[in-house]
Amino acid sequence: MPLYPDVRGRLFKAYTAANTHVFPIPFNTFEHFFTESNLNVFRGMHFQGNPHAVSKIISIVHGKAVDFLFDMRENSETFENLQIIDLDEVDPVSIYIPTGVAHGYLALKDKTIISYRMDGPFCGNCDGGFSGELIADFLPLPLSESIQSARDLSLVAYKNFKYLSDCPG
Repeated sequence: MPLYPDVRGRLFKAYTAANTHVFPIPFNTFEHFFTESNLNVFRGMHFQGNPHAVSKIISIVHGKAVDFLFDMRENSETFENLQIIDLDEVDPVSIYIPTGVAHGYLALKDKTIISYRMDGPFCGNCDGGFSGELIADFLPLPLSESIQSARDLSLVAYKNFKYLSDCPG
């Protein structure tokens, strides 16, 4: 992410369509929202499936986190690969998450803020996920000691998960 520091502080661009060297993927933002998480909050592993699948661009705004991307696209060269990216406000980055890739993160500082840009509307019927068990070995604490929503705690393990290519509603 380009940074422009001066005596007032910093400006950083999470995304621009004007300069393909900054972000080479065309993206139309339909929704933009933020999550604020306390230390040791785990959110994930989430995705939005067909027919309302969405791509996302996530950016760290404040704090520090470890981010997880898991490719569920059966025809992809990186099918079932896990990518781990450290996010830190000191050196902010933006990450493009295509449809078919599940996403999650663990906040490593209080009040960690992540920006989400989505290229389509949220669809509760297409909203899916599986438990963080898949990434548990890569966390700096036991998954059971992380703070999770009731929904995330009820998600099944990836090995028991059946990806539906179309949402039920």
